[in-house]
Amino acid sequence: MTRPNAFTKVAVPAAILLAVGWSIWLWPSHFLWVYPASGALFLWFSWSGEREVKYIFLFLVTAAGFIMPKLSPEGDSLFLTAGAIAETISLWLLFYALSHFETACIAARQRLEAEEEEAAEKVKNLEDELARYRLHLDSTLARIRDKGALAAAIHDMGSASTPDEVRGRLETLLREYFPGASVELRTGAPRDFADNWVAERKIPLLVRNSDADSRFNRGFFGPAERSFMALPLYLFGRLVGFVRAAASEPDRFKSEDLRGAELACTLAGVSMENIYLFDKVKELAIKDGLTGLYTHRAFQGRVEEEILRAARSKVPFSVIMADIDHFKSYNDNFGHQAGDTVLKAVAEVFAGGVRDIDFVSRYGGEEFALVITGADKAQAAAVAENLRRTLEARAFNFGGRPSRVTASFGVAEFPSEGAAASQLVRASDERLYKAKEGGRNRVVLE
Repeated sequence: MTRPNAFTKVAVPAAILLAVGWSIWLWPSHFLWVYPASGALFLWFSWSGEREVKYIFLFLVTAAGFIMPKLSPEGDSLFLTAGAIAETISLWLLFYALSHFETACIAARQRLEAEEEEAAEKVKNLEDELARYRLHLDSTLARIRDKGALAAAIHDMGSASTPDEVRGRLETLLREYFPGASVELRTGAPRDFADNWVAERKIPLLVRNSDADSRFNRGFFGPAERSFMALPLYLFGRLVGFVRAAASEPDRFKSEDLRGAELACTLAGVSMENIYLFDKVKELAIKDGLTGLYTHRAFQGRVEEEILRAARSKVPFSVIMADIDHFKSYNDNFGHQAGDTVLKAVAEVFAGGVRDIDFVSRYGGEEFALVITGADKAQAAAVAENLRRTLEARAFNFGGRPSRVTASFGVAEFPSEGAAASQLVRASDERLYKAKEGGRNRVVLE
């Protein structure tokens, strides 16, 4: 409900006062009956909320209460005066009661307004806190998504099978982690001031704003390098390269970005180390530790592979079995170290005397086995003869005493002389022993 305007606040009580005064003037003998109608003024003021003007009308009503009895036709009678005084006091009491009620209402309203303001302030604070919480929640969820994507990418990087594949996945990971930034992976020696800085201090470099970084001259950076990161890439504790990321806007990279990139580089290094170690273990499992040649087990697998290949292509291959002549005498006369030297020298001659597609292995003790791919028996015998001559021509010296080393060879061909690996090995081994019995240092085909 709307309050009356300023004009109405004065006009209405004035009209009431005039109406009461006019009634008293018309019926002065009924003064005591008409005069109490002045209480309507205070009811009006209590409803309208006017506080200043009502005191003027209170004065006027009070004055009327004391003056009108003297002006009545009955004269200044004691009864009329006492009644006027009683009615005036009653009007004062009504004025006081209504004023007190109005004051109480105003106080209650002010308390309610204060409580509303306090509640509104609390609501605003809660809304601000809720907004901050939502912002924090969104930021946390974004970081969780980023970390989840980073973890998935790191897991993917860990599944790489070659060092080059690890490096490629590392670059892809960082480009996805820093969209819009330029990412580069460098291998080898340092190339510029940033690489040198990282190599010397062995810690990553973070430049938030190249224009404001007092450590470096702005001319060191390119126009698109306002934000910059450089990180070392290690392999078995040795610096092998650098990872660099640059952005054209300042403050693109923060400390947490540097930590994420450093974690990715560390895991990339670990992944490459694992690949190298796996390859090394695999190599040790199929290669002889002394000579570096393939083992007997690897030889058996290669023969099986060659049989399948030759069966499909209809192209023969040959197996050569070789044995060092009088090998025991080197150990007896010059010691086991001399025997190891002979084994390594023979392995070097055999490995260097065949093609890359051929296969050389240490079959056991002083015995060697070779697979000559795509060669018939005659061609394989020529290879064996070349190996025999090369070995025979090589000079040895044990404890100041010159010596020579020779070997005997047996050759067998697939499929004419054996359709299975065991048959080929047995046929070539039998011819090796014929070479031994025939005087050693020779190649036997039949």
